[in-house]
Amino acid sequence: MNNYTLLEEKYIEEIDSNVKLYSHNKTKARVVTIENDDDNKVFSIGFRTPPINSCGLTHILEHSVLCGSRKYPVKDPFVELLKSSLNTFLNAFTYPDKTMYPVASKNLKDFNNLIDVYMDAVFYPNIYKYKEIFMQEGWHYHILDKKDPITYNGVVYNEMKGAFSNPQSVLGRVIMHTLYKDMAYGLESGGDPKYIPDLTYEEFINFHKKYYHPSNSYIYFYGNCNMESELEYIDKNYLSCFEYDSFDTRLKLQKPFEKPKYETYYYESDSIENKTFLSYNLVYPFDTPLKDIIATNIILASVFEATGAKIPERMVNEQVGFNIEAYLDDGLFMPMLSITAMNTNPDKEEKFINIINEELLDIIKNGIDKKSILSLIKYGEFKARESLISPRFPKGLGIIVNSMSSFLYDDKKAFDRLEIIKYYAELKNDLENGYFEEIINKYILNNNHKAFVKLVPKLNYSADERKEVEERLKKFKDSLSDKELDDLVLMNQKLREYQSEASKPEDIDKLPKLTIDDISDMPENINLEIIDEKYKLLFSDYHTNGIYYISNYYDISDINIDDLKYVSLFTDLVTELDTKKYKYKDLNELIQAETGGISISLVTYKTEDKKSLIKINTSLSCLKDNINLAYDLLNEMMFNTSFSNEKRLFEKLKEIKNSIDMSFVSKGHIVANRKALSLIDKNAYEEENISGISYADFITNLINDYDNKKSYIIDKLNNVKKLFSKKNAIFSFTGTKDMLDIIKNNIDNHYNNLYDNLSYVKYEFKKEHYNQAFKASFDVNYNALVGSNNLEYNAGLLVLVNAINTDYLWLRVRVHGGAYGVFLRANDENICFASYRDPNILKTYDAYKEVIDYIDSFNPTEEELLKYKIGTIGNSQLVLHNKDLAAFGRSLYFRGLSYELRCKRRKEVLDLKVSDIKGFKKYFVEALKDSIICTVGSKDKVEENKKLYDKIENLEK
Repeated sequence: MNNYTLLEEKYIEEIDSNVKLYSHNKTKARVVTIENDDDNKVFSIGFRTPPINSCGLTHILEHSVLCGSRKYPVKDPFVELLKSSLNTFLNAFTYPDKTMYPVASKNLKDFNNLIDVYMDAVFYPNIYKYKEIFMQEGWHYHILDKKDPITYNGVVYNEMKGAFSNPQSVLGRVIMHTLYKDMAYGLESGGDPKYIPDLTYEEFINFHKKYYHPSNSYIYFYGNCNMESELEYIDKNYLSCFEYDSFDTRLKLQKPFEKPKYETYYYESDSIENKTFLSYNLVYPFDTPLKDIIATNIILASVFEATGAKIPERMVNEQVGFNIEAYLDDGLFMPMLSITAMNTNPDKEEKFINIINEELLDIIKNGIDKKSILSLIKYGEFKARESLISPRFPKGLGIIVNSMSSFLYDDKKAFDRLEIIKYYAELKNDLENGYFEEIINKYILNNNHKAFVKLVPKLNYSADERKEVEERLKKFKDSLSDKELDDLVLMNQKLREYQSEASKPEDIDKLPKLTIDDISDMPENINLEIIDEKYKLLFSDYHTNGIYYISNYYDISDINIDDLKYVSLFTDLVTELDTKKYKYKDLNELIQAETGGISISLVTYKTEDKKSLIKINTSLSCLKDNINLAYDLLNEMMFNTSFSNEKRLFEKLKEIKNSIDMSFVSKGHIVANRKALSLIDKNAYEEENISGISYADFITNLINDYDNKKSYIIDKLNNVKKLFSKKNAIFSFTGTKDMLDIIKNNIDNHYNNLYDNLSYVKYEFKKEHYNQAFKASFDVNYNALVGSNNLEYNAGLLVLVNAINTDYLWLRVRVHGGAYGVFLRANDENICFASYRDPNILKTYDAYKEVIDYIDSFNPTEEELLKYKIGTIGNSQLVLHNKDLAAFGRSLYFRGLSYELRCKRRKEVLDLKVSDIKGFKKYFVEALKDSIICTVGSKDKVEENKKLYDKIENLEK
């Protein structure tokens, strides 16, 4: 360890880790080790990368460095790792001021392999050898025939066209650009499609030379690895190869405004009324204490987002706006606070601002709601102690990202964000001394660094931009001589050749490999004991730090679809309405103060014998002293929720509709896939009616005819309560055995409160067949194709699916087509393709259908087949908090996936032979011969391809 200087060392109880901060002696690279017993090891190397323009330079570079390197010259080592690694995380992130490259794996050999590939990629990428990487990942003038018009294409270009089709995403960007107009945050790190084509290859290369240097790096190791060995390796093989560079990448401060700014921006929408976004935004000082940051988040939750909070209720009552959101982005050099009202109109801006200011002034004068604040302090403390793993991140990566939120701006603050529980005790004591009121006064009301931003809808707003782009490209084409045009076509042909040419076998062989001995031939077993007495109890014996996790299920499979929609609406409304015993505000404050959360939701499962199950799931978590209260609150929600407040019910319907519409913008691939599959699959049909386009249409119809239907709606919602019956109940508990003994009495009492009888109208699913499209104000498309196979299932199919995803679809739809993402999913009944932020429609559907040709030509060597097997098993690895591991075990139980069956399927993957591959072709032939397509996408593109569809509708209704 002579090559590093230890700067700080401590044990942090909150993450149960020994942490150390080092400086690399030669380059001054910052290195952090977080050592603990977590076997899911995480590595990350990041760089401070404030953008220098809005061309997406940092984003394109993030994509491009993973396209081959000095030591690993294959064109897509990232994809090779996806197909052949046991990784539990593999990705990269572009932030407004930093770029991070994290990997994770439970397998030490695999972990070290991933580290080496990523370190070589960031320091020695092939971008210097192949301009085609910049053209593919960033942008290029696209033309393959002189007669065709020139277009722009590139993965990041198309990704950002999709991002700029989302009004919430646009709003967040223009707010930052307004508040930070003189510093890096005033530029678009992801890339504005309008400016991406201004980026030159030379700027791209020069940025990498300056910023991707060890002296500008932040390196992390997390988990149960040998830290000394890891540090020695990266020093010997990478860091020591560089000299210190004093290039200054620190962010510059934005000078505070002398007075607030008012700005108006526009976005494209199919309708104008009640589609405006109003926002109230401000900047915190760069040196704001962490305690003040935590306090601000609690204030925002209490004043703007808590059920029954005065400001949003006044906004609704005075017809200013619905769906009020407030957040503090404290991961910035100068934190940004933003309050937004949706579903409103431009003329409401003054009222919107006045309500916020008036209510905050009233808090200063009369004091904050201490009961609400205390409940949120307790809830925050509970969640901090719970240390849950994010569904998106390994636990270690979440810790690393938190650390970077302060470390990036101050070399002495690597661990500040990892020790926060102490502040909650202080905040409880601050309830009586005016601290929270002073936070509001100091940072919000007496802060002129504000911007009031309106995002206003316009019909065909993007049409002018599209026309401008077309004219610009036409002018560019007309300016070219015949030779220049020939050269441009030739350049695109060479790009296509570069993209299509397979990496050399000898280059692929240079990638680190796992062997068959590195793979477990047995899947992870889940603790699940079935206790069957007067009711069925599923018990998962796991250590939970004294937290009781209760999750109960009420089977309503085959319920009439109209009734199912009302059950879904019921789950959306509980906690938002009064009960017999509590006002909705009091109910939510009690839940936050005394529990880790209580929820009622719908879950669906597809069983091994191809049945679809629908269950109402009630869940709660709490400490021992609050079990009785938690069950009382759950009973209130289940049996005593009141739907009689017609005005509030109507307001909540509008909020639900807006939330669904907003989710569609960012999840078009899921929406399209589910809608297509719902025509042929009962489980998908039910999910579509629980949360898809069909559910959105249902809510819209209720809103549009509310006066006539409100009594009927209330009756239907009250009838949902009768579905909580002894006859359809299964209970579950996650904790230790001694905790189970304590809680059994509560479970018995809860069981006795259930209805004795159960009766509901059932339905029979009938398949349909038609192709459909949903037009939206997007500049990109989401294309889904589904089909059924109904053949005997062999899990070896998943190996072929891995190959199709990482070889065929990646090349055809992403690399050649320019889509941001594409995937294939397959099981024993259906095959589903979907693309994400895709500039094409017909080309993508052709690629899906021509997968048969790929299967015909697919003839891997034994070594290649092993890689696909390893990747397939890696995709099935579990990285879950104990409570989520238990939930996964219950899912296996409901689906009929016994451990023996899971072992059999693991064996089918491992035993697969090259000669078996062609046998899976029949799955695709059968699925494709009667397939269904669904597009959610650009109005213009859908119209261009209207012959593909039997039905075309507008997504916004």
